[in-house]
This record gives sequence, structure tokens and C-alpha cells, in this order.
Amino acid sequence: MSDKELGRRRFLRSTAAVGIGVTGGIAANGTAAAANTHEIRISSTSNYWEYQILTSTGYDDLEKGNRANGDDSIIAQGDIADGQVSDGGTDNYWMDSGDSITGIDVTYNDYGYIHIDVDTLSTYQGVLGVRRDQNPDWPGYDYIIDIDGDVQPNDNHGYFDYGQDSISGGTFSGTVDPGDIDSVYRTGPPTHVFIEDPNSPGLGLEIFL
Repeated sequence: MSDKELGRRRFLRSTAAVGIGVTGGIAANGTAAAANTHEIRISSTSNYWEYQILTSTGYDDLEKGNRANGDDSIIAQGDIADGQVSDGGTDNYWMDSGDSITGIDVTYNDYGYIHIDVDTLSTYQGVLGVRRDQNPDWPGYDYIIDIDGDVQPNDNHGYFDYGQDSISGGTFSGTVDPGDIDSVYRTGPPTHVFIEDPNSPGLGLEIFL
């Protein structure tokens, strides 16, 4: 294992219980258990990605679907899907419909990480944040996040960059540069995340929730 690979894995483990402070729900093929009826699907159309899907401590543990393999696992007392997916690959997990996604951590190939923090909804709205690590040697990530609800810019601390972030209906898209944080207010959960491969425009990692 290279130093970069070791560093990525240490990052993913360290962020498992820590949000980014600006901001929960996610869920693909297999036979669902009676309680776990909400599917999480992670697919790659380019290269190698490592990911963690963080969920709330709730009704039931996550379960691996039939497309997750031996490189994928459930950790943290059943609350985190931890795995990797390569070009053309798909992993899936099942989550109780009463539970929710609280975060997504992704690293691409030998590049740095991106972290999506999903704050728990109040009676009115919650916050969704996207953070990039501070290593200037790697480029920023372009992303698209579809949200089931209204989306508004989070102007606190300049978290919404009007020069490169945008909102169209329930879709939040932008670029998160090294050390950057992007954020929006939302009235519903994320339903789909696309993170573009920095080396292959139009291709990347997709997460269906």
C-alpha cells in the first residue's frame, strides 16, 4: 500500500464520526431485508474511487447488497458503508427507510478527498455542505447534487461562490477547490450525487440515494 493510499484510508476512518460543521439521507441492486427497503447505489464510469456513506444511528444496520463485494464492508456498528469501486463497477447497500444519510466521503485515484456533510433537517430546513481537502497539488472537483426539495444559497462565511456554484430547481452544482467549502440550505434530502473525474470530463462517480 502506498503512502497516498494509506493516507486516504486514514482520512476516511477519521471522518467517520466528524462533520464539517456547516451542515442526513442515501441509498442499488440486491434483495432487501424486510426492514431495509431503501437502496444506496454507487457506480463508477471512470478509474478508481474509495467512498464511505455515513448514516444516522437509527432503526437497523446497513446491509450489503448483492453487488457489493469483498472489498466493501459495513463498519461503525452498522452505520457506515465503506468500499471502493472501479471503472464500470457498481456497489449497493440497503438502508432502513426510517434512517438517513449524514455524510459522504470520497477519494479519487491518487487525488485528495471530497466530503459532503448532510445536516439533519429541522421542521423547516437543513444544510448541505461540500468540502475539499487543502492539498494544492490536486485539482478541485466538479459536482452535481440533486435534492428532493427547495434549495437556497448558504451565504454564511461565503460558503456559496456565485462565480462557480449554481442552483437550478432542486439541483446544486459547482466546483470545490482545495481548502474550499460550498454550502446550501435545503428542505429535503439529497437523492443523487455526481462527482466528475478530474481527468475525464463527463465521467466520474455516481451515488443514487
